[in-house]
Amino acid sequence: MGSNVGFLAEFATAGPTRSALELAAGAAALAAESGGAAVALAYGPGAADAADLGPAGAGRAVVLGTDAAPAISVAGTLAAAVAAGDFAVLLAPATPNGRDLAAALVGLHGLPAFGPVRAVSLAGGTVRCEQSTLQGAVITMSEPAEGAAGPAVVLVAANTFSPREPAGGAAAVTTAVPVDSPFGQARIVESQVETAAIAALEEADIIVAGGRGTGGEAGFAALRELAEVLGGAVGASRAAADAGWVPYQLQIGQTGKVVKPALYFAAGISGAIQHRVGMQAAEHVVAINRDPDAPIGEFADLFVVGDLFQIVPALTAELRRRSQA
Repeated sequence: MGSNVGFLAEFATAGPTRSALELAAGAAALAAESGGAAVALAYGPGAADAADLGPAGAGRAVVLGTDAAPAISVAGTLAAAVAAGDFAVLLAPATPNGRDLAAALVGLHGLPAFGPVRAVSLAGGTVRCEQSTLQGAVITMSEPAEGAAGPAVVLVAANTFSPREPAGGAAAVTTAVPVDSPFGQARIVESQVETAAIAALEEADIIVAGGRGTGGEAGFAALRELAEVLGGAVGASRAAADAGWVPYQLQIGQTGKVVKPALYFAAGISGAIQHRVGMQAAEHVVAINRDPDAPIGEFADLFVVGDLFQIVPALTAELRRRSQA
């Protein structure tokens, strides 16, 4: 097994995505353990600027393609780059594009696969992955079977790694020779751009989330006002999303997004384990719930027992008053 650490780096027109910056930091840390290099495997409209990942942690970058085509279309080129890359492990983001490419790579090469993981390490050259299973109730440690061929492909959940402060120079860039595959004919038929509020959720420093206790769409109006005053984003539990009160893209939890804000404000959310696994990395948790025995009270830094319809508007008004003083 090699010593380099590869990572899939998706680029938008404006530059590397958040997932690319996160994995660059994670790959750099693992490469320091293995004695190899952190190598970005870049694709997407802005991938020609893959050198920009150098300050984020990448030592080298291989440009797989720069077309605004489905990521899966570069699967053949990716497979060839991995075969020639002397990799100990390949990190892939648990995004739609990352999942597609990881699955194609595993299928084309028959590589061991893990994920989504919450932590990954290289101990004595062996890849070890930490996963949350049974809706967060059990943590499992896994590693490739003895004699497994090729690098392990590890799907990494969002916010597992934090982008590092830019340091160092540009990454050395090479362009891969295109290699066709059965996936090369994929085409984008239609695309929809996420609203700014939805797109910013996983990167927000402050999140105001609502659950079943908000009572409906109207209940989220007060949460949006509070989020606006705090300069944060709005999120939701699965119960609120299932009820159709908010888009599913705002759902946080086991089957939704994983967030890591400095402040997580939970209103009317019971705090079941399925929700907790999506926000448990928050630095500070403030919760409002009528039920003094709600599970969220067990891990909230501040638990307010009361009516959110009275508390949230009063808090919003006070914050506005202070900001204008």
